[in-house]
Amino acid sequence: MSFRIKSGERFVFIGDSITDCGRRMEFAPLGNGYVSMVVNLVTAKYPERRIRWINKGISGDTVQGLVERWTEDVVNEEPDWVSIAIGINNVARDKQSGRNLKECLRDFRDSYKTILERTKTETDAKIVMSEIFYLKEEDEISRDLNVDAYNEIIHQLATEHQAILVPLQQTFKKAKTKRPDYSWTRGDGVHPLPTGHTLIALTFLNAMKW
Repeated sequence: MSFRIKSGERFVFIGDSITDCGRRMEFAPLGNGYVSMVVNLVTAKYPERRIRWINKGISGDTVQGLVERWTEDVVNEEPDWVSIAIGINNVARDKQSGRNLKECLRDFRDSYKTILERTKTETDAKIVMSEIFYLKEEDEISRDLNVDAYNEIIHQLATEHQAILVPLQQTFKKAKTKRPDYSWTRGDGVHPLPTGHTLIALTFLNAMKW
């Protein structure tokens, strides 16, 4: 299968700080993370494809935050594609809140389902969904964050809405197994270093049949 994104299409990336990467400040408009890497790689390989790339990442955002800004940042952009990379802030804040996990997961699913259904009914966009990744699972506290439970919801919703899934957690785990001494993210296990952003970009592009 050939590369999925066609010339003339509009592609919106939306998410949290991993997507944002300074796109609203010194690194406007695409940021200096995986989004700009994807754009540069696609442009280098397919210079004839004039794709309109749009970054709508906001640092610290949650899936509930996406619900609030979906009209302005996605629907109004009239995208042909929307890539959603969200969830790690939900994982962390839900844990800190002390709320029941089942209730947190239900809220996460309901909010995520809302933006997916709105995308289907209010746009003609195809959907790309990324797994949440977290690279400190050897730590007892981080194991208790239940990242896998949130990712299970992402997998289920991707199947239900015929979305393309980007397997970031699986990819980072494999990379860390092969190079356990290598730092793919900052010490928090969340924010990627340059090589981590490169791994995200390549995993995304593989999912897009690059």
